[in-house]
Amino acid sequence: MRYQNKSSIAYMFRNFLKLAYVTLPTALLMAFAAYLYKPTCEIDLFVKLIGGKITADNYLTELLNGLSLLRYGKFWWVFVISVVVLAFAECLAVVKIDRHMRVGQMPVLPMKRAFGIYPLMLVYVLCFIAAFELGTLVAIGISFLIRFLANGTAIASVVLGLTLAVRIFISYVFGLLAVSFPLKYSENYRFNRAMSYSARVMFRKKRVVWGVALLYPLCRLITLGLAYLLKPYILDTLVYAVAFMLAVSYVPCFVYKQYYDEVGGERRDVGQIMFG
Repeated sequence: MRYQNKSSIAYMFRNFLKLAYVTLPTALLMAFAAYLYKPTCEIDLFVKLIGGKITADNYLTELLNGLSLLRYGKFWWVFVISVVVLAFAECLAVVKIDRHMRVGQMPVLPMKRAFGIYPLMLVYVLCFIAAFELGTLVAIGISFLIRFLANGTAIASVVLGLTLAVRIFISYVFGLLAVSFPLKYSENYRFNRAMSYSARVMFRKKRVVWGVALLYPLCRLITLGLAYLLKPYILDTLVYAVAFMLAVSYVPCFVYKQYYDEVGGERRDVGQIMFG
């Protein structure tokens, strides 16, 4: 006899079907949004930069359309709906996972409790989106200032490096604050105390935090590359749907795994299984 694997990835796949009906609609909606707004926009931008197709007149516009959320333009409402639905899906996932790890039972659709924490989750989602957008705009601003100092290839390299650095930094901050939401929801900590405590706890787990910091940019590059290779077909949307599905399912699993490792006590979802 041995206990089931306690890792967040093992937990996600072990309970994938119980989470899928919550996360799948959100993943499909977000994939549709990516389809509307050029799923390969970053690669298309760098191809244009290297090819010399971007001039001084359209430089800033092309950067904003390739990297910023401002590219959503007239379909902004699809992005807004995606964010609203994403926050609610994560609320449902958090309530299900918290209940499962705490007492060993996973509710089907805990709507009442999900609505109860929705405002807090929406704030978390909006803060991280705003951080990514602000960092991206800073990278675009720096790239705009040096547009006359180098050729297209050099500028493309700078834009890529700055954007990657911003995403690694924001992902690192997310890793530090990963335990803050469970502390706020499950332990009823004050908002500032939960974030401070999470930062102290996770700072000691440097390998985990740096893993998170590098995982998002790496997965983003893989998804972007696959979508670019498949872009003559609708398969690029399927790639995004799978990526979003895994991301929306994995994040709450990772967060609660870290929480239970540090302050959450004994997990009731982990049982004993027979060796083959």
